Amino acid sequence: MTLIVIAGAGGGSDFTMRLLARELESGLKQPFTVVNQPQASGVVGMTNYTRAAPDGYTLGQIAPFAQYRLSGQANFAPASFTPIAQFNADPAAIHVGRDSPLKSVGDVIAKLKQDPASLKISCGGTCNASWDIPFLSLLIDQGVDVAKVNLIPAQGSAAGLQELASGGVDIVLCSLPETDALASAGKVRSIGVMSEKRLDRYPGVATIGEQIGKAYVGGTWRGIAGPPGIDPQVAARIEAAVKRAFDSEAFQKGMKERGFGAVWRGREELAAFMVEHDAMTTRVMQAVAPKN
Repeated sequence: MTLIVIAGAGGGSDFTMRLLARELESGLKQPFTVVNQPQASGVVGMTNYTRAAPDGYTLGQIAPFAQYRLSGQANFAPASFTPIAQFNADPAAIHVGRDSPLKSVGDVIAKLKQDPASLKISCGGTCNASWDIPFLSLLIDQGVDVAKVNLIPAQGSAAGLQELASGGVDIVLCSLPETDALASAGKVRSIGVMSEKRLDRYPGVATIGEQIGKAYVGGTWRGIAGPPGIDPQVAARIEAAVKRAFDSEAFQKGMKERGFGAVWRGREELAAFMVEHDAMTTRVMQAVAPKN
């Protein structure tokens, strides 16, 4: 079987997908060939596995996809995939510099309502993606004109956080584990996380819901999918195998040691979640688009 990773070697997607593949190999007694296809920000890999024969032998990484269609890069929609399972989610968080006057998410909202362009906000990577889409959805609901918000792309979260520590930006949007080194050095502070509850590893970081009275959940996520048209019985068997791999001691230990969130959604739950992701991304990107 072939498993396509839509990111390069050495990153979080590569680590988590290969970790899962090892457990699948062990459980199914069948070799998995893991192929990295990161070209065009993952469009190449996603295109290749969604165009494969729907026999269940070629699968790939499913992750935020709606932005590709909305930016004209590809035409992915929920119907472009046969969802199998989600195995990871890492919530977005809002980070500021050590000496920032911004002490809470409420402070950020108030500042941006007064002047939407007043803060330099690093997307922690490509904009219109995992970290900024849920944050912008929050701002829309709070009455901020997101078309005027000053979003700045970065060459990954590490680069954005270094810029934050040096005072080049006011906010970085990325996951909490990515801030560990700079937070330990006292150079950055995390003022809110977009999860349903506080993360066990970061009990001092309050959720958005705690701060403003309404929960906002979002960030990056990873799962397994195949091309459209896989027989439901075949998809169910693959889902069961992925669940056994997910529940294995080795997979859970590996995810915990590297700070990745082990979150399970079966194929029906993942299918519904993909529709929600598509709707949220569409709403935000239409709001951000310049008005003629």
